[in-house]
Amino acid sequence: GSSHSGARGVGVTGARETSEVDAEGLLAPWPGPYGGLPPFDQATPERIERAMRLAIDRRREDVTAIADNPNAATFENTVLALEKSSRAFRQVETLRAVFASTRMGDGMVEADKRLAPLIAGIEDEIAQNSRLFTRIEAVLAARSALEPDQVQLAERVHRHMLRRGAALTPAKRAELTELNGRIARLQAEFQSNLSKSGDEVVWAVDAGELEGLPASAIASAAKLADELGKPGVWAIRNTRAAVWSVLQFARSRRLRQRVRDMWVGRCAAEGSCDNRALVKSIVTLRGKAARLLGYPTFAHMAVEPRMAKTPEAALDPLMAIWAPVRFESLVRLKDLQVIADADGLGEPIQAWDYLFYREAHRRMRLGFDSERVREYLEVNNVLAALFDAMGRLHQVQFRELNDVARVHPDVRVFEVSRDGSAIGVIYADLLAREGKMPSSWQYEMRTPEHIDERVIGLSNVCTNFQRGPDGEVLLGWEYANVLFHEFGHALHMLFSRARYPSLGSMQVAWDVVELPSQLNERWLFDPPLLKRHMRHHRSGAAMPDDLIQGMIRVREDERVASLNLDFLAPAIVDMRMHLAANGEAVDPIAIEQQIYDELGMPEAIDAVFRIPCQHHSFTSAYAAGIYSYLWADVLVADVLEAFGAAEGGLYDAAVAEHWRNTVLTVGASVPAETAFRHFRGRDPDPEALLRRFQLGAAA
Repeated sequence: GSSHSGARGVGVTGARETSEVDAEGLLAPWPGPYGGLPPFDQATPERIERAMRLAIDRRREDVTAIADNPNAATFENTVLALEKSSRAFRQVETLRAVFASTRMGDGMVEADKRLAPLIAGIEDEIAQNSRLFTRIEAVLAARSALEPDQVQLAERVHRHMLRRGAALTPAKRAELTELNGRIARLQAEFQSNLSKSGDEVVWAVDAGELEGLPASAIASAAKLADELGKPGVWAIRNTRAAVWSVLQFARSRRLRQRVRDMWVGRCAAEGSCDNRALVKSIVTLRGKAARLLGYPTFAHMAVEPRMAKTPEAALDPLMAIWAPVRFESLVRLKDLQVIADADGLGEPIQAWDYLFYREAHRRMRLGFDSERVREYLEVNNVLAALFDAMGRLHQVQFRELNDVARVHPDVRVFEVSRDGSAIGVIYADLLAREGKMPSSWQYEMRTPEHIDERVIGLSNVCTNFQRGPDGEVLLGWEYANVLFHEFGHALHMLFSRARYPSLGSMQVAWDVVELPSQLNERWLFDPPLLKRHMRHHRSGAAMPDDLIQGMIRVREDERVASLNLDFLAPAIVDMRMHLAANGEAVDPIAIEQQIYDELGMPEAIDAVFRIPCQHHSFTSAYAAGIYSYLWADVLVADVLEAFGAAEGGLYDAAVAEHWRNTVLTVGASVPAETAFRHFRGRDPDPEALLRRFQLGAAA
């Protein structure tokens, strides 16, 4: 490949030798218990970059040795050898990924941009090694002698190599490698810009503008202004938690409009964070890469290995649900307009009014007060409820570990055990801070495996909860929901009993990866669980029944995220934008506007993301994949019907065990559609989601 770092040289100066030894420490097996834990205390951006360059060189040497093996190709000396060859590389990749998303200072952003094309380059170089490809094909030709999961692994490696250019001519391979390197570099730049946009602020200099805001939000805004060198005024940072607080509660329309415009306009104006040119380049280059590989568009290439198989199968449910959800949303808007008119608004609701009057609707029509609920959803209460629910459902126990290296002092670490032995470790990085991506995610730091010996998994759960002025962390119910969601990903990962890391839980067909996480959200809305754990952060009193019932009413009224226009619109844009990626120049922002006009997207409802700040579309995993949240919600509704029909309800032991054995533990060693069939005894029922939220009549 054209973008690798060159052969590993021998150090010629003391400084070079020292730096290489320095980096070697990050390539060695991780020290400590649980099969080793990441040495975050030993890592710096500089060491990570040096270690990654060494790891890439060694990976190249290992793969060359496998490809040039004079003995006949077998599963053991080719596919399994390849699986084992990248462990040191995966270790360094974990440190790079965690630092690049949660600790971006000290030159990490620049290091990440330099490494992105090198990492893409070594993937292409391995995939395009014709001697290795010939050996993989020889193993598959003798598949009748292999066990089912060995066939799955060999087929996965073969498919990956084809998708990185193994069957292309040398000239086209070089072109693909160059394209992939450019895409990787541009995606790293996109994410860096998105992160930087979180530093933007709206200033408020008049205390009257803050009327209606929770005291904690006002105190946080004053503290931020002080830190930015302007004591006596208030600063609202461009992060979801701070912005949402203003949009939900501030009586000042002018402040709401300024804050909303800042949020929606992220990375869409001239300046250091502008992503508009980047998105055109990324989508256009993706189309060129897909055409080189023989696909009509990037969407066809992206969806082929997923459960949906075709872009049409992914897009059709989004389009089918759009009309009934839009109808219901317009009815809701009329309700909100009545409330706004009574409040003296005197004109149609605008996008900066929508959340404010939705909050009023929650209070007046659903008997739900978001601020009152937050007083009970203190982060430790939510964790206790989560651990209790998962303990009852899956017989797992959580124990906090204190003497473990972590990327930041705020990170909490939990051992997860079952039947008396550890099944994994979860690093819970829950609080917002500078230099951290402004989102929520779960990252697999080490995949469980059972090749020579059992190796347990390590998960990194990240989100951006705000610490209050007194240090307390109180969550809106949407954020409590996020915690249940991300821990659902973590447990899915840790439960994997797949023998090979490349067949672990995070390798399942990507439109099914959200199934366990979205299912896990359901346990947050279990009234006895809420009663038991959600206690007032000052008085210790249990959450009253009226608040619990209000939470459940809001959930029923507002449904799950995928059944709302603010999700459906960007999901449709994501798929259609990538259907336009056919090798010619693409303008994603123009496509977005055209689709919003076609769909009749109400101007009062903002999409969760607009294209220049659409985090998901511009990562490799979720490109042409945002539809997967709706896809997973259909499956979730079907799974919940199985629990609902059982004697033990949400905690039925037999259904939970069947769910674990057929879906949660198998990873990608069983195809997703087969795993679901094993659980349900049939294919998924697309009507289940409409039944769950009584949308059938509207549809």
